[in-house]
Amino acid sequence: MIYLEREASELYFELSRFYFHADKLSWTHYLDRMLALKSMCEPSDPVFEQAKRILLVEEWNDDEEWPLENDEGNGASSESGSNNSDEGEIQPGLRRDKKGYFQFLSRKKGLNDWVFHQYDPDFHPSIPHGHFKGISQPKLDSYLGWVYQGSKQIRRLSRNLIVDLWNDEEFRNFAQIAIEWYMLEFPSYNWRVNNPLMLPRRR
Repeated sequence: MIYLEREASELYFELSRFYFHADKLSWTHYLDRMLALKSMCEPSDPVFEQAKRILLVEEWNDDEEWPLENDEGNGASSESGSNNSDEGEIQPGLRRDKKGYFQFLSRKKGLNDWVFHQYDPDFHPSIPHGHFKGISQPKLDSYLGWVYQGSKQIRRLSRNLIVDLWNDEEFRNFAQIAIEWYMLEFPSYNWRVNNPLMLPRRR
């Protein structure tokens, strides 16, 4: 394993802190950087310990330690509500809103309460992100599974549900268009990954 030189790890750590305090990084993106930094540093590097402590305090785990949550209660309650929204459906999973923009609705239990908007200028908590039953709050990070009420994380969907979401070909096409649009509309946006068009791999 090749690790970062200590000078490089310190620079990355300090720049991440600077951009977070300058409101150029969200708290989620900052923690993701700490997670990446922890994996790139030698265990003996002081920055490794600093990143590890931050992640420990925030209970921010990597994908392999993703805590599962039983989402059956939420999914069951919306089974009928999801069917009521089929009037504007163009093809399975896609419909148009009142402005004519595309929305994505999963048919999978546990995900079918979440409505994704394709041309949403709001970047928080992810691009694209879900709105619970189509209302403004709470919102779902489509990559990490965190559910937010405002800026506060209130729970997390199971990893299996997020994997299922990204295994859905319709959602992948939908998300790619949403990302491409955002890149054109907001070219200075600081993405959490180097190549936002590289979607999560199918599992």
